Amino acid sequence: MLTLDLIELADLVRPEQLVDEILKQNPNLPLPVPIEDLARLAGISKIEAVTSEGFEGALISNPEKSKGAIFFNANRPKPRRRFTIGHELGHFLLPWHRQTNFSCTSDDISSRANADWEIQANQFSAELLMPRQLVKRRLVANKDPELAHISALTEEFETSFEMASRRLTELSEYACAIVFSKDNEVRYSVKSDNFTEKLCIRKGSTLPSKSFSRQKETDPDDWFEIDATWWLQERKGLEFPESVYEQTLCQDDGYKVTLLAYD
Repeated sequence: MLTLDLIELADLVRPEQLVDEILKQNPNLPLPVPIEDLARLAGISKIEAVTSEGFEGALISNPEKSKGAIFFNANRPKPRRRFTIGHELGHFLLPWHRQTNFSCTSDDISSRANADWEIQANQFSAELLMPRQLVKRRLVANKDPELAHISALTEEFETSFEMASRRLTELSEYACAIVFSKDNEVRYSVKSDNFTEKLCIRKGSTLPSKSFSRQKETDPDDWFEIDATWWLQERKGLEFPESVYEQTLCQDDGYKVTLLAYD
């Protein structure tokens, strides 16, 4: 049975602190995380779908943040709707988010967010929907990262492939990176802490011409080896990797996810 002692959450100011306490109170938290049930326990009396262009999510609450309502875009896929609910719940629970009304765009609920409170709300949602201690446990069991592992995380935690990709990379103990692209143009990339080399691609760059990620169709289970200089900034030193290994998933509308790793 889910429980939420709001008094224990009251003085916690960072997203990871809030989620750690929620997990402490719910050691047998079921998966996928029942985000709507947790929101109701927190004081959210209404969670409602809205059909509106340019709208992603909203929170309306009383000044004390003891009661509130969350609204989300009905036209989005279920994983996106879940993330939006988590984002608005973050606004509700994070103590310095003192506004009573939040109206969030698709940019706010994405890697393009600029405002500190939107970034924090995104962090809270990611932490709650894919708790680091649960994800790390799976990463340790899986060992070397692969796109197949991301697919498994996506299904188990009921999140988008992009979110699961980011989470795997952020929490992996291996040297790995994820490159998100559309029509062979880089949107952004995320690196693990142990991926210490600098990528030679950035937002707006074209995917490397010799990379198999440029192909229109790929098997996401296949690994390809490529000279490291196609992906990494060259530098002097004996420890510079000779090769980079890559896997690519081709999605709809020209979107691609490329996993990179080196020894």
